[in-house]
Amino acid sequence: MSQSRLKYELALLFDVLVWGINFPILKVALAAMHPFVVNLFRFIFSLLVLGALHAWTHRRDRTPFFEPLRTHGRAILLLGLLGYVIYQLAFIEGVNLTTSGSAALIMASAPLWTAVISQLRGYDRLNLLGWIGLLVSLLGTAVVVLYGPRALDFSEDALLGNLLMTGAAVAWGAYTALSQPFVHRMDPASLTFFSLLLAYPILALLGLLHIDAVVWADVDATIWAALIFSGALSTGLTVAFWNHAIRHVGPSHTAAFGNLVPVVALVAGYLMLGEPITPAQLLGGAGIIGGLLLMRRARRMPLPS
Repeated sequence: MSQSRLKYELALLFDVLVWGINFPILKVALAAMHPFVVNLFRFIFSLLVLGALHAWTHRRDRTPFFEPLRTHGRAILLLGLLGYVIYQLAFIEGVNLTTSGSAALIMASAPLWTAVISQLRGYDRLNLLGWIGLLVSLLGTAVVVLYGPRALDFSEDALLGNLLMTGAAVAWGAYTALSQPFVHRMDPASLTFFSLLLAYPILALLGLLHIDAVVWADVDATIWAALIFSGALSTGLTVAFWNHAIRHVGPSHTAAFGNLVPVVALVAGYLMLGEPITPAQLLGGAGIIGGLLLMRRARRMPLPS
């Protein structure tokens, strides 16, 4: 393995660790703040990191700072509403109501929804094996939603949390599919930065509506560290690493690392929060990941003419 390839694979492993640990890390912040207040603060750190990455890119390419908004402003606004308002509201509420392990397993189904929407939009085509993989992933998601820890305990609202996470996975899958035409027209970090920048006023307003409920005496250094970790790393630096890996080692090879995220989240949730790992999670997770692997294999097979 070349040193260059090893460098990008180590960066991908860093992404996997950050994204997996982010689920229980968010639970730490959610214990002291309303979910919308968590979004209010953590995305400030995301904007700082993504803004710095965009600034570096536009200086390197000698383009105007706001050029993406001038050329693709409407599309960026719509993607921002989908990927950072609808998705993030469902995501943060879902993580708050269910276990971090179940949340990560359900979010692992996002490529399934990307494939479905790409198929409907004509961006991609699935053969028979691809459709089988899609069905297996869908069944795996249903198992985690219905039979994960406390899934049927309505007093804990865990079933609602699982359903919200499913909605989040669909929204993120749609965002990924619909952004495909634009990632080739502008730097992906710039697209991410401006999508979040246009969506942030809505996230901030929702957070401010609940900020009076925060007991600031409970917000210690650990909470702020969790917010910085989730914002600066999970939705900041890792995005740049991921996009660079796609460019240098290919999308299929890069996407394979994403299958490790729920495994890390399950272990991290068990070690950090004492969350149980149930047979239903293992069975459903195996279905989700196995179905995605079938879909990846199907993409390498020729389609019938």
